[in-house]
Amino acid sequence: MGQTEYKIFIILATLILLVFINGILIFVIQYRKRKLLHEKEKTMMNEQHTEELLQTKLEIQTQTMQDIGREIHDNVGQRLTLAAIYANQLSHSNNYPEITQRITEVGSIINESLSELRNLSRHLTNENTQATELKTLIESECARINALNICTVSCHFNRDNFSMFNTVKNFILRIIQEFIQNSLKHSGCKQITIAFTYTYTGLEVTATDDGKGFDTGNIQREGIGLQNMKKRAELIGAEFSINSQKHNGTQLHLFIPSNKLSI
Repeated sequence: MGQTEYKIFIILATLILLVFINGILIFVIQYRKRKLLHEKEKTMMNEQHTEELLQTKLEIQTQTMQDIGREIHDNVGQRLTLAAIYANQLSHSNNYPEITQRITEVGSIINESLSELRNLSRHLTNENTQATELKTLIESECARINALNICTVSCHFNRDNFSMFNTVKNFILRIIQEFIQNSLKHSGCKQITIAFTYTYTGLEVTATDDGKGFDTGNIQREGIGLQNMKKRAELIGAEFSINSQKHNGTQLHLFIPSNKLSI
């Protein structure tokens, strides 16, 4: 009888020990799950906070550009308009024939300045980009360059429309414009090719010229254009790279993840 009670005691003690160990294991597993969940929630909150800060920064920059554009249009533009009208009136008065030509030239310069200011104002206030699809904006830019007969620019899209935030669209356009201008000024290229590929992961943009290229490893100081492209890419959360080799052209690569296209 004593042996039976001893066996029962051993069995009960073993069961209690197993329950205790299982309880500890369950507690540890639940603790780790709660810890991982907490870290995940913390990471999501940090990402959300970062996106909110980025969105606020983009909105402030956009508003600043709009204010500058309106100031140029409403203040400087009006003054130049009055000056142009006054100069044109003087040129037709025929009171001083010897200075008529000079006044006409002044009026021509002022009118050209007005045209440039209107274009700058439209770009700064985003009047074009807000209401126009990216494909149309890029095609218009290519057509403008092709009309100069200096270089041929072609663009390709795997689909017509991309859903994206206006600031993202505007920054992509500015990056492409900067690449084209740099290629025209420095590379001596004859062909520029731009490709837009949209997938469920995001938008991939490549721009390539057939110019003389440069050694990226020997850049002592980046130009303002390259700095601006990098900064714009950073602001919209895009991956950005420039690859080039001497006598082998230059290629720009830009990738905007799908979750950044419409932040």
